[in-house]
Amino acid sequence: MDWFSIALSCAFFTACADALSKRIMQGTDEWIAGAVILGLSCLILAPLFLAQELRPVSWELLAVLAAALPLEILSYYLFLSAIRIAPLSLTLPLLAFTPAFTVLTAGAALGEQITLSGAIGIALVTVGAYLLNANLVHVSILAPLKAIFTNPGPRRMLLVAIIWSVTSTLGKQGLLIYGAIPFGFVITALVCVFFALVGLARLRLRLAGSGFKLNSVGLYVAAGLFMAASQMTHFISLSMAPVAYMIAVKRLSLVFGVMMGWIFFHEENIANRLVGASIMAAGALLLQI
Repeated sequence: MDWFSIALSCAFFTACADALSKRIMQGTDEWIAGAVILGLSCLILAPLFLAQELRPVSWELLAVLAAALPLEILSYYLFLSAIRIAPLSLTLPLLAFTPAFTVLTAGAALGEQITLSGAIGIALVTVGAYLLNANLVHVSILAPLKAIFTNPGPRRMLLVAIIWSVTSTLGKQGLLIYGAIPFGFVITALVCVFFALVGLARLRLRLAGSGFKLNSVGLYVAAGLFMAASQMTHFISLSMAPVAYMIAVKRLSLVFGVMMGWIFFHEENIANRLVGASIMAAGALLLQI
């Protein structure tokens, strides 16, 4: 498979994981939900990781992990908390800026260059992703940006977009050193351990209820499966393409998310949102040229 097909698969798996996470987050602590989802993902990925021919652990790898781990932990917490405390129409549009930020970070850290058609494609994906989720029927086109100054949810999601542009670049460095699947597993496992420790501490201090019920086991398992698939396709496609291109295609997860909302949750305004989806699709096609 080529990088585009794998990145597109990553977008679909990410949309599924996000949708399930949003469902799980109803009445569930971010740290506990994140720990369980990541833990199941690691269990699923462990056999694949152990089957790899592992490279020696170097100081260069440890340096990348030391830089990436705090950012990965912070961004995952901010993402989960943002979708819990604020409307999706005010938070998800801000993830549209990740590909644009990534052009800068990947260019500075890795020296990656993009073509003119690639730059236009990334711009179209950014604009399309923003329009896709801006809910223009009920709020103004600038509402998500204005909400940054009044609502903590959008502020957190904008910070997530910025952090992800950095961690994607660090991830590319890590996989070049240690391999796509091994590095993806290690960083996921380390984030999981931190979330588990914080979650357990919050439970012992009675700062949060687990929110875990037997009838939610299926949701957690499914979220873990899709998270595992998302992580592996993310790092594999990242090893095959410029970071900004891969992240732009991955943002098509927003298109899948809108379609899932229409099919499974009967969300409205699908016609308006398909305008943004079409712009994103046009941008993605330019990335293949």
